[in-house]
Amino acid sequence: MVKKECSNKDTNNEFIKNKETDESAELYDNMMDDLFQKYENKMNKMFVKGVYSFEVSEQLKSLSKEAVYNIAKNLGMSKISTLNKDALIEKVLNEYNEIIANQFIYFEEERFNILKSYLNNDGVKIFDDIDEYELSRTAYFMQQGIIFPSTKDEKAVFLMPKIVQDIITNKDTIEYIDILKRNKEVLDLYRGLNKAYGIVNNKDVTSLLQRYDIEKSDEFSINEIIKEAQYYYREYREEKGFFINNNIENWSDLLKDIEKDNKDLEYYNINKNELLDMIGSEWIYKSKFGKSFLKEFTNIFQIKKDMVYQIMDDLSFDIQDNGMEDTINSLLELINANNLELRNHVKGVVTKFLSNIRLWKYRGATINEISGNITEVKPKITIGRNDPCVCGSGKKYKKCCGKN
Repeated sequence: MVKKECSNKDTNNEFIKNKETDESAELYDNMMDDLFQKYENKMNKMFVKGVYSFEVSEQLKSLSKEAVYNIAKNLGMSKISTLNKDALIEKVLNEYNEIIANQFIYFEEERFNILKSYLNNDGVKIFDDIDEYELSRTAYFMQQGIIFPSTKDEKAVFLMPKIVQDIITNKDTIEYIDILKRNKEVLDLYRGLNKAYGIVNNKDVTSLLQRYDIEKSDEFSINEIIKEAQYYYREYREEKGFFINNNIENWSDLLKDIEKDNKDLEYYNINKNELLDMIGSEWIYKSKFGKSFLKEFTNIFQIKKDMVYQIMDDLSFDIQDNGMEDTINSLLELINANNLELRNHVKGVVTKFLSNIRLWKYRGATINEISGNITEVKPKITIGRNDPCVCGSGKKYKKCCGKN
């Protein structure tokens, strides 16, 4: 669990040591600064070395052999390991048009619209004009050899080769838009399933999506659409016949635990709207149980909303690896809650939150769903107006947290 700082409401007591006094934290910050500086220098060199040309051949010639090899590999080309740079370039140029056109079969609206926006600028985008989200996705298109870095008028830019621009122009049809929408529906649902289930056998994907009226078709491969998108969204990966959530490190151990303790459990049938909500990075905060946790936790502690969100994130991941008791005790140690009533109150609030998290070991079911208890459990704590406040401030409840 990531350690955070917060304080009792209306008190100056610190729950944990200030990070500024931690030498290891300072060393870590210095290390990260060095890494970012090296990354920035590498990025600058990448743009400076790029050529301003819309010809794929010129772009490939300006790259190192390793970079050309990586593009060929990412495009799925075979028998390339023994080729020298000139032979690699020749192979890429011979197969480029067909392979890139086929790549577009697996795109959804987001990827196509990002690429289509280059056409509005004659195939050029200035680095500083691209928003942060699109920049985070740009590496994918560079790895595919769809866009290339360069400079123009001393400004860093990305270029799209003319051949790719032509492919996009030809693809911009009603029929292709329907394909993009279909692919988006497949990917949106699977990305939700990935967050809920953690691990999904490749063989189970089609039947799982059929629950949501996504039917198998000879015209497209659901698994191929999902497989290609792993490099774009970077939320999951394919290994040994499974799609695995990228937050899972020891997936084989998790799979063994599922087969040992819960092998009779089916993938939990989750409401479609919930799956789609789970795609968003803030879905836990916006959920009913997340909002409830935020309200109750901030009633106990004087703490910023962003810090509560971080605690929610930490709890939701800790419960995947640990039991309920261990997860709660880790938080209680973090906040240094020594007051018995305070500990019991926090335990009730956290238990209610954790009982609504979809667990990988239960194939996407929550603790509430596994136990058959879908009602919210209220923390059992009775406080009189003149009793000491549960936050440990020493004040009466009516003059402290009870004021709210």
